[in-house]
Amino acid sequence: MSDPADIDSDLRHLTPSVRAAFRLTSERQTLDHLVADIGLDGATTWQKGESIASSELQRRTNGWCFELPWQRTYMLDDALALLLRALAPHRDEILNLTKALDLDAHFSLETRMYENRVPAGYLSPANVKAIAGYGASLDAGVVPMTYEPSQGR
Repeated sequence: MSDPADIDSDLRHLTPSVRAAFRLTSERQTLDHLVADIGLDGATTWQKGESIASSELQRRTNGWCFELPWQRTYMLDDALALLLRALAPHRDEILNLTKALDLDAHFSLETRMYENRVPAGYLSPANVKAIAGYGASLDAGVVPMTYEPSQGR
């Protein structure tokens, strides 16, 4: 018989992982200065034409991004709420820069799904209203993953 600790561990590792991110993009100007202007620790930038990760795909715009680490959850709304809470102290700066520089704003919820365990696609009215307040789009993607217990994820 399997050890209950192993079963609990497997169930935890089968819980979907969600990464929430907020991006500002521009086709016309670089956004490196936004790291200092907005002051969010961990924010990054990229330039149009750079490779995306280790792929051959190239970035179509210049950008600034703040993202939270992967978290295990069945609720997309929880991940989005954490991101909105992290952005809240910088909201006015972000909105002013978005308007002044004519930037595009995007929220993203990237999900890794294991063994058909899909998170709830529910978004609370308050979070939808907050996204609209940024004048931002929302992208939610789901990528099926394979869990290998021996990998110790």
